[in-house]
Amino acid sequence: MYNVPLINELALQANHMFIAEYIFDFASQTPGSPAVIHNGNPISYLAFAGAIGRASREFAASVPPAPGTVAIRIHDLADCWVATIALQALGYTTICAASLDVLASLEVGSMRAIVVSTAEGAVPKGADLAPIYAMNKPFYETSSALDVPALAESAGEYGHILYTSGTTGKYKKVFKPGRTQRESDRERRAHQAFDSSTKYHMLGFGLWTAIGFKMPPAVWSCGATVIFEQRPDWAEKMIASGFTNTTLLPDQAMTLSQSDALQEVAEQFTPLPAVSVGGGFTSAKVTKTLARFFRVRSIYGCTELNIGVLFEELETPAAGPWFTSHGTRQVEVENELHERCAANEVGNLRIKLTELDAQSYLGDPETTHAVFRGGYFYPGDLAIRREDGRIRVLGRAADVVNLGGQKIAVAPIEANLQNILQVDYICLFAGVNAAGEPEAVVAMEAPEMPSQDRLDHVGQEFSQWGEVRFALVDRFPRTQSGTSKIDRKRLRMLLFPE
Repeated sequence: MYNVPLINELALQANHMFIAEYIFDFASQTPGSPAVIHNGNPISYLAFAGAIGRASREFAASVPPAPGTVAIRIHDLADCWVATIALQALGYTTICAASLDVLASLEVGSMRAIVVSTAEGAVPKGADLAPIYAMNKPFYETSSALDVPALAESAGEYGHILYTSGTTGKYKKVFKPGRTQRESDRERRAHQAFDSSTKYHMLGFGLWTAIGFKMPPAVWSCGATVIFEQRPDWAEKMIASGFTNTTLLPDQAMTLSQSDALQEVAEQFTPLPAVSVGGGFTSAKVTKTLARFFRVRSIYGCTELNIGVLFEELETPAAGPWFTSHGTRQVEVENELHERCAANEVGNLRIKLTELDAQSYLGDPETTHAVFRGGYFYPGDLAIRREDGRIRVLGRAADVVNLGGQKIAVAPIEANLQNILQVDYICLFAGVNAAGEPEAVVAMEAPEMPSQDRLDHVGQEFSQWGEVRFALVDRFPRTQSGTSKIDRKRLRMLLFPE
C-alpha cells in the first residue's frame, strides 16, 4: 500500500516534491475524485496515478537513464502530463514542444530522448536531435489497486523548461527547478485561493507556456480538478463545465464574450467563477459582457515570475487598468538614473526577484544580463505609478512611437482607439508615406471598416501629428510560443513593405 504519512514527512524534510507525489497522495486519500477532466471525460486521481505509474515503468525500461533532458511532443494534454510527470519522477528534466521543428530551434543540450505517442499518427523519422521513443497510449483504469513505482532518490537538478518568444521573435528558455516545486505550488495556491473544490479550466495551453505548466500542479497539490478542453467549440464547453477559475488571453476572452451559450445563460453562476485575463488589453465591450457572468480581473505576469505580480478587478469597463501589486511582491518604476521614479513619471517597469522566480535564461547570457539585473527582472515595459501606488503598464519600451517629434507610449492610445472604433484589435505605428511625409497608421483587426463617423473622430484627434492612415487587416500576425501575442514587427512590415 502507498504510505501517505511517509510521503508527507519526506516532503517536509525537503523543499522539493515530485508532482507525482501529489497525484499518488490523493489517489490514496480520495481515489474517486477527478484529477483531470479532458474533453469532457473525467479521470480520477486513482486512474491518473495508475497511468503515471505504468508510464514510469515503461520509460525506466526504454529511455536512457537520467539525468538529462527528455523532450515530449504529445498533443493530447492528459497524455502529455502523464509522460511529463512520469519522466520527472525518474529524475529527468522535461521540455514539451508542439513540433520537432520548434524543438530543433530551441537548441536544448543533453537531450536523452524525444517522447511521442503511438496514438498520434506515424512516428516521425529522421530527427537528429535525439532518439525518438513512442510511448503507449495511456489508459485510465479505475478498478486497479494503486501500485506506486519507485521515485528518483533525489530531486537533483531535474525540472521543466518553459520557453517564450514574447514579441522579440527569439525563443528564451526558462528553467523551473524541481527543488522549488513544492514552495512554488504553495505560493500559487495561496495567491489563487485554491482548495479541494477548485475546478481550474486550462483550455488547451501547452506545457511550454507558463500558465500551461505552472497552474495544474498547484491545483493538484490540494486535491482539486484541472479541466483541459482541446475541442474547437471550447467556449460552449467551458460555460457548461462548472469551472471555478480560469486564465484567458485577450483573444480567448473575446471569443468567450461572443459565445451564444453565454448569451443563453438565464441566471448568474453562483458563486461567480473567477476569470483572469492577461497578455494584453481587453476592450470595454468584452469586459462589460464578461462581468455580467464572471468575476473578471486583469493580471500582469511573466513566464520568468512564479506568480502574477499586478492585478485589477474589472467590475466595470476601463480604458486600461491601474494595477495593484500583489502584497508580497515589490514592483517599481525606474528612471534613466536607475532610481525609483517619482509619482506620475514614466519609466521602466522592474520586479524584485524572489527565490521562486527565474534568475536567468538558459544558454543566453547576453539577454540574461540585459533583463536580470541587481536582483530585479526588467520585462521591457514602460509604466507609470500614481501617488496612491497603483501602476499602469504603458506597453513595450520598444513600441514607443514618435508622433510630431513626441515619443509616446502606444498602449493607452491603442486602448482608447479600440473602444472608439469598436474593433477587435488595434496597433498604432508611426512612419513615412510614399511622398516622404510623416504619417500615423492605425492598423485594425476587424471583419469590416468602422463607420465613417468613428474614423473622422479619430482623424481629428490625430490631426496635430499629421496624416492618419487606417489599415484593415483580416488577422494580425501572432507569435508562435503559445500565448499568441501580436507580432508587431511582422505587422509593421505588412504596413510599410519598403
